[in-house]
Amino acid sequence: MIRLRQNRHSKSRQRGVALIAALITLLLIAAITAGMIILSTTETNTSANFRDEQRAFFSAKAGIEEVRDRLRTGATDTLRAAGTLPTTLPGGANSALYILNPANGESVAPWAGNYPDEEICKETTALGCTNGLPNGGAWHTSVLASSAYAPAAPAPVLDWKWVRITLKQNNTLAPYYTNGTNANTNQVCWNGTNEYADPTAGCAAPNLPVYILTALAVTPSGSRRMVQTEVVEDKINFTSPSALTLDGTGDLFAPGASGNWGVDGTDHAGCGVTTLGPPVHSIGVPDNADVVPIVTSIQGPPNRSGNYPGQTASPDVANISATMPPNLQTVSSLQNLMTTVKNNSTQPVLYCPTGCSGLSTPGDVTAPQIIYVNGNLSLSGNITGYGILAVTGSLTISGNVTWNGLVLVIGQGIFQTDGTPTYNGAIVVAKTLDPLGNPLPSVGPGSATFNTNGGGNGGVNYSSGCITQATTLSTFHVVAIRELMN
Repeated sequence: MIRLRQNRHSKSRQRGVALIAALITLLLIAAITAGMIILSTTETNTSANFRDEQRAFFSAKAGIEEVRDRLRTGATDTLRAAGTLPTTLPGGANSALYILNPANGESVAPWAGNYPDEEICKETTALGCTNGLPNGGAWHTSVLASSAYAPAAPAPVLDWKWVRITLKQNNTLAPYYTNGTNANTNQVCWNGTNEYADPTAGCAAPNLPVYILTALAVTPSGSRRMVQTEVVEDKINFTSPSALTLDGTGDLFAPGASGNWGVDGTDHAGCGVTTLGPPVHSIGVPDNADVVPIVTSIQGPPNRSGNYPGQTASPDVANISATMPPNLQTVSSLQNLMTTVKNNSTQPVLYCPTGCSGLSTPGDVTAPQIIYVNGNLSLSGNITGYGILAVTGSLTISGNVTWNGLVLVIGQGIFQTDGTPTYNGAIVVAKTLDPLGNPLPSVGPGSATFNTNGGGNGGVNYSSGCITQATTLSTFHVVAIRELMN
């Protein structure tokens, strides 16, 4: 009896334990659930913030890419119209061009505080700044983004608000370049290989300016990203040592019967360029053995020596081996030059093993072309072309043809022309291929052939302007890219 009572008292003391354990379990489950909800919400918010930041970053890059595309001469809404791109360093008149991309009903004025450009005052001391914004308005101009009104514009408008274009000056951003005097304010230029600080006013030809593109993007949620790139126009590296270069050994040259036809090495205006540079040789060959027979053929009879002016007394036929550019010195380098031209051709490559005639689009002064012909080409009739014409086989030209730019007959190295066609720029003829189209095994090119038939008033006129136009491509490549903290 006593033991039974003890068991009853023990059970009475344990009656609330199960309820407490259940409540504690429920509390733990609720705490875990609440924690999971909080973690999930935090992760969702973090992901959303990251996504918004990425949206802003890639929107800024999209602005950069639109402007880089519009730097092309032939692009829709091109920025290459006269007087549009900056021509003075930051701080000068119209030294900054803004491309604005407002959303519907939005005002974007980075110089006045609407999506402010707080970066430009950090990049130059030439602008007087108040509260981080430049004073005055003569230092900038603006245009609308093509995405704001183009038929293929994105909807809704992308989040980038503006892109600023300025010329790069040496005290803008590291790395800095040294040229000995006043290097911190010189314009930074591109020499085809690297940037350098140019001590002249602007970039001495044939070097090109480096542009800085700075873009700001702001999302509806307020995420801001600023991206900056340095871009420079693409260019085929070519320096002409002479108006007509016969690049080989045992070269063949025939001037034809005309008393007026000739090769002029003095610089001629053309292709929209009026500034003249120093003369080059009229005809250049890489060895002394080829100079004498070419001079003899020019002296006739009749004697046409006066039709071949250049750096020296007419006829200016010179051994240019000491000044020959590296990309014209060997079979390999000449083939590499042709490969570069082929890779940058503006039209489909013409494959003409049995010969092609005519060109569908020879180009014009506003849209020069890079035309690559794998095989033989003949041109006749009334044709005026601009740009680079590269032929791996034989090139035959007759009639009233004018070519403004660079003619490369590199491969079989055979150029046949009548006396009437005119060539403004430069011509290179080189034999680098055997009859089967394989590169010659020798280091140096073989015998190049340039033959003129009949009479006429045509000829070859050296023009640095036409060469520059032909070798300057329409695209811009990125030299550097960085994100700015703003």
